[in-house]
Amino acid sequence: MRTYFLILLLLPFGFVYSQKNDNSLSDIEVQYEYSFVRDTTDTDPSHRLKELMILDFNPNSSIYYSQQYMAVKKIFDQATVDAMNNKNVNINAGDLPKYKIGYTVYRKSSQIFVTANINKDFFTFENNYLSWDTNYTDVKTILGYKCNKATTKFNNRIYTAWYTKDIPISEGPYRFKGLTGLILEINDEKSYHAFKAIGIEKKQVEIKPLQKGVPATREQYLKKKEEFKSNPYPERKNLPKETRDKMIEAFKKDNNSIES
Repeated sequence: MRTYFLILLLLPFGFVYSQKNDNSLSDIEVQYEYSFVRDTTDTDPSHRLKELMILDFNPNSSIYYSQQYMAVKKIFDQATVDAMNNKNVNINAGDLPKYKIGYTVYRKSSQIFVTANINKDFFTFENNYLSWDTNYTDVKTILGYKCNKATTKFNNRIYTAWYTKDIPISEGPYRFKGLTGLILEINDEKSYHAFKAIGIEKKQVEIKPLQKGVPATREQYLKKKEEFKSNPYPERKNLPKETRDKMIEAFKKDNNSIES
């Protein structure tokens, strides 16, 4: 508890520093436990998946990503540098950290950019802040912070968020931004997607897009994703039909995308 209050005391100084020196440096890092299901017909709670997600932000910008994905990216980034310096590069895929979430979300002012891959191709689509209903009197404490309740309709689902005005930055996990404080917890009605902050610390890291995707609309991205799921790896002409059919059936069970 004492740590969180100390962070609050330091926040104004951090904001002044980043505004005067470098708007690309974060002031705060939040760690979220993201719990979700891939198949909504599978009701076994032991089959829920979890990923540790990171949100680095300052008042002007933010970057949201999987900790494990970042670990893999750093390995390949270093391998690229080594290769350019004529060093031997040997990456064993089996030794790489395992991640479940490969998309990232970058905010610049009020613009929000989601970058996600389909097969080997990355696409980036832009979004604005969500609309929120804050007409609630409910409060609860998360990580020592007093939080207020808010709701929003996102991709045909109602999400309930708990946000703290003690950190008055319009931030939160994934695309859940636009309130008058930091979102520390949010989930949909059936908890198919649930985010909960498990740690907050003062931290300065560079905020920048982690990938450069092909510009697209959200609708174009979703259409391409469905095309791939119905005909995976079309460039692999020698892929046996039985193998491709098994992939298609597996994709049908992956029916709980946060964007659908």
